[in-house]
Amino acid sequence: MKLLQHLKWSLCAGFLVLGLFACKKQQFDLLTTTDVNIVDYLRKSPDQYSELVKALDKTNISPFLNAYGTYTLFAPTNDAFKIYLKEIGKNSVDDVDVTVLRDLLRLHIISDTVRSTSFTDGKLYAPTMQGQFLTTGVVPESGATVVNRQALALQLNMLTGNGYVHTVDHVLQPATLSLAKQIEGNAKYSIITQALKETGWFDTLNTIVTADTTRRWRTFLLESDSVLKVAGFPTYASFKAKYSNTGNPKLATDSLNLYIAYHMLFDIKYIADIVSFTSHNTYAPQQVVTQLLEGQSVLLNQATFNNVFEKGILMNRASSDIPATNGVLHNLNGQLLLKKRDPFRVDFDIAAQPEIIKLTSIYRKVGKTQTFALGQLKDVTWQNVNSTPQYTSEPATTSNFYWWDDHFDFNMRFGNAAANNWIEFKTPLIVKGKYKVWVCFRRASVGQFIQLSFDGNPTPKLINLTSALNGALAGPALEATDYKRYTIVTTSNNYAMMAGVIDVATTDRHTLRFTCVRDQGSGANNTSTVDFVQFIPVDQDQLRPLYGRDGTILQ
Repeated sequence: MKLLQHLKWSLCAGFLVLGLFACKKQQFDLLTTTDVNIVDYLRKSPDQYSELVKALDKTNISPFLNAYGTYTLFAPTNDAFKIYLKEIGKNSVDDVDVTVLRDLLRLHIISDTVRSTSFTDGKLYAPTMQGQFLTTGVVPESGATVVNRQALALQLNMLTGNGYVHTVDHVLQPATLSLAKQIEGNAKYSIITQALKETGWFDTLNTIVTADTTRRWRTFLLESDSVLKVAGFPTYASFKAKYSNTGNPKLATDSLNLYIAYHMLFDIKYIADIVSFTSHNTYAPQQVVTQLLEGQSVLLNQATFNNVFEKGILMNRASSDIPATNGVLHNLNGQLLLKKRDPFRVDFDIAAQPEIIKLTSIYRKVGKTQTFALGQLKDVTWQNVNSTPQYTSEPATTSNFYWWDDHFDFNMRFGNAAANNWIEFKTPLIVKGKYKVWVCFRRASVGQFIQLSFDGNPTPKLINLTSALNGALAGPALEATDYKRYTIVTTSNNYAMMAGVIDVATTDRHTLRFTCVRDQGSGANNTSTVDFVQFIPVDQDQLRPLYGRDGTILQ
């Protein structure tokens, strides 16, 4: 039963991750007997696996690998062992040191059932018993599965009583060098190598096991000498002259030190891990690297700042996912820079979700509407699967006033099982700093009290979706009451109400949640109509610009 549960989980996980990558893989689905466990299965085919069985017996791995449990074995053939023995100058498996052999074999074993449907263009989700991760990929010409860039899969998904066997044509060999030694050992990284040593980060990347005996994983983003030369740095001296502002790269405040720290990510992150999240913390304090997946291209730090588009840095997938004993290396096709940015206003149009924008027959088309089920908008989630938010583009005859003439409506009721208690959004990139948060909405005669939270922290003020601003006030006097108009039409029931001041700690995308904390009476309408949300730096004008229905911004 446990095995079946694991198989079911592996199948589901496989279909999910394969949705990220369009590569075609060879799938050998060989249904074999489940009457025997893995080692006994291997013993039945001595012409193919006798050397592997000999190695498993010698290292005393056979007993537990043949016991009931859940395992996956990448099984080298006899020919694979012949190649390996010739490479290391040995005549027989018996000539290999038992400790070396045990470490080698443990790299071939995962304590879980992993079918080929869980293979991705990157690391497998579970580590091997040796502690390192395996990677899988596809040979474009043939569609064959390649494992660890060292072996081709000959047979896949052979089911035994306690797991799967995948046959490979080469013995897999673990990484033997640390991140630092990998970089130092490659002449094309001479500039980064010297920078690592002068900043002191070389020792960090050379550490495998910490004082508490745990393995410390890290990820490093590499720029080759040729990439830096194109950027204007043919030598380390020119590189240091540009980025070491103090003359002492070992200082944590030195710009060169921060440059290197910005290229180092926490934990071990293969490309499959990097594309799973929009941003990643770096060793540079409160600085993140963001990613965008465009087809098969992974772009780092591509963004629009202050209406200026900045092209991202392309990750070189062919020369990335390089394993080390304490992490993984990735190569970049351009120079990744840590940029000092001042806070700037962000007008977050919550209706402009990527999936909605792609609906060209709906998005900003007069009179069109579209509802969305939970899971259809990757950057929006909500509490009640049965309650569907709606995108609306206003009809031509409407007297309502919205920026771009569209809005996003969601059902909100406090404690009502038929509606949502909360809905949350992933914001655009916001530069770290202090901001006033304004919710731009259309007032209703009935509605809810909404509590905003930013990255889980509640904002100081509630948003009352039924409240009306004081029409006798304008400008700073109106702002002092935490209201303002954002439209050019003074008679409109569309207002902005301030939710409070927030402190954005990191330049990143963040989580914004709307939570209903109290209804406006038992008969309250459950539809909240929000136009957009503004994040305006506290030291900037909060009242301008005003917005036109056609999308224009009027100063």
